Amino acid sequence: MSNEKTTAAAKQLKPSLSLDPRYVGRIAGVLLSICLVVALLLGAVNQVTKPRIDAIQKARTEAAMRQVLTADSYEKLGFTAANVTAVYQAVSGGEAIGWVVETSASGSQGIINMMVGVDTEGRVTGVSVVSHSETPNIGTKVVADQSVLDRFIGMSHAGGEITVNSGSNRFDGVSGATVSSRGVAAGVNAALAAIGVK
Repeated sequence: MSNEKTTAAAKQLKPSLSLDPRYVGRIAGVLLSICLVVALLLGAVNQVTKPRIDAIQKARTEAAMRQVLTADSYEKLGFTAANVTAVYQAVSGGEAIGWVVETSASGSQGIINMMVGVDTEGRVTGVSVVSHSETPNIGTKVVADQSVLDRFIGMSHAGGEITVNSGSNRFDGVSGATVSSRGVAAGVNAALAAIGVK
C-alpha cells in the first residue's frame, strides 16, 4: 500500500514535457530560413571579393618571382615534387633562363612558404619568403631578413644537399633561430631537388 502511495506521489511531482509539433516546426523553419539567408549572403560576398583576392595573390606571386629571378614571363609547368607547390619556367628574350619554384617547409612555428629562383646551371638566384608564422625577433631574423636569405644565392646541389652550420655545402644560419634556418634551407633543397640540375 505504501509503495502505491509513493508511486502516485512521484507521478504528481514529475513534470510532464510535451512540445507542440507545430511550435517545433515553426522554430525549425525559422532556423532553416536564417541559415539559408546567411549562406546566400556569404556566397554573394565571396562572388564579389574572390576576384580581388585572386588578383592580389597573383600580384604577390609575380612580385616574389621577379624578386628571385627576373624574367619577361613565367610559364607554369605541370609538375610538382615533395614540398613543392608549383614550378615556373622563367623566360627572357624567348629563351628559358631558369626556374622559379614555389616551395614550403616546416619552421619553428609552422609552415614557411617561399619562392626559390634557380638558374639553368642549378644555382640559386634568390629566395623570397611569401608567408610564415615564425616568432618575431627570433625566427623572423631569418625569414624576414633579405640579407640572410641572400646567403643562398650561388648555392647548388653540386656539393651535396645544403646543410645549416656544418658540412661542405653549408648555409650559415642565424644564432638562436636554427630551426627557422633549417626550414628555409629545407625549402631551398626541395626546390633544387625538383629542378635536378647539378
